[in-house]
Amino acid sequence: MAYFSNGSEGTVFDDQCGRCKYGELACPIAFAQMNWNYEACNVPVAREILDSLVKDDGTCTMHEEFKEDFFKDPDQMKLF
Repeated sequence: MAYFSNGSEGTVFDDQCGRCKYGELACPIAFAQMNWNYEACNVPVAREILDSLVKDDGTCTMHEEFKEDFFKDPDQMKLF
């Protein structure tokens, strides 16, 4: 579970989210990270869940596991 005490500490996570091809809105991982990481730090099960989603350095585990699928294809056409 990454805890970002200021705007610059979340740069890795923000950069990955900004390049994700699955939309402009926060995915469930980003939503959980942004909304519950502070409250979860003292709840062992919640912290373990968030640790499995976002590493301390801000790396999203979904991006690491599915790099080929998660990043936008620069040649992909916009349909809408």
